[in-house]
Amino acid sequence: MSDKSQRFPATLRLKKPGEFDAVFTRRSSAGNGWLVVYAARSGLDQPRMGLVVAKKKIGNAVQRNRWKRRLREAFRLNRQKLPRGFDLVVLPQSKQHPTFAALESALVQLAHRAARKWKRNHAGPDKPAPGSGQP
Repeated sequence: MSDKSQRFPATLRLKKPGEFDAVFTRRSSAGNGWLVVYAARSGLDQPRMGLVVAKKKIGNAVQRNRWKRRLREAFRLNRQKLPRGFDLVVLPQSKQHPTFAALESALVQLAHRAARKWKRNHAGPDKPAPGSGQP
């Protein structure tokens, strides 16, 4: 695909342990039977995603890698639909694989739900709006 906007560059990935820790520390989460999505404000214009695919929950390396491939592709294709300015950490919760359409829908829906929860928890009457400065 020649359209660079459809790529999944390294700048849109959470890679360092500190980036994951920041999301888990300031987190808001939303989940369904397949996924749990944690969200935290990043201050960037684009959403970023990190994956935590546990051997205990998912199983062998083949199954874990399949989850990762499918989640990366769902993120890549739906990046414009995800909440801007949030870091997302996605954890699969089931050994069963949903259809790809269901996975895409769940990722977008849970990301928005977690972002709304974060905004609700971090913007009170005495606090500035989430986009106006540090949380």
